[in-house]
Amino acid sequence: MTALLGLGALTAGCPLCDGNDIGCEDSVAISGPIGLAADAPAHLTVEACWKQRCGTVTLSSDVPRPLHPPLAANAAVEGGRFRCELADLDPTNTHWEIRITFIPDPNTDLEDGEVYKVRVVDDDAQRELVSLERSVTYEDVYPGKEGAFCKSCAHAQIEIPPPAAE
Repeated sequence: MTALLGLGALTAGCPLCDGNDIGCEDSVAISGPIGLAADAPAHLTVEACWKQRCGTVTLSSDVPRPLHPPLAANAAVEGGRFRCELADLDPTNTHWEIRITFIPDPNTDLEDGEVYKVRVVDDDAQRELVSLERSVTYEDVYPGKEGAFCKSCAHAQIEIPPPAAE
């Protein structure tokens, strides 16, 4: 009977998490400047891949400077989706910046060593701005409190290196 009461308590508010079993979702964030001056319009094709599963989006702004809210588009891939945003992540930067977030489908397992690839092309100049391939090690994040019965999420961050001096 004690075991049954203990199990009931665990499923009713997760007391081992102090009632703070906050939901979260697994994700990988890829971000940084793309080497295109922010004082010019941007017309881009972005290809993002996870485990050789790729999605492509276009992002286009006919006005200079990153916009608020950012330009955004989603690309579905088997096992998840990529959300691509063209934004002003760092106002001191003189280049357009991109943030690409991979969000796996529910119940999709992520494994250390998975490879993410990103390719960003300036459609106006037909010039490759970013070509990046990285494997990741996921970090378990506990948004509530760390514990055996608390929900955790897998996260990884990939920084796009600054563009070469022009």
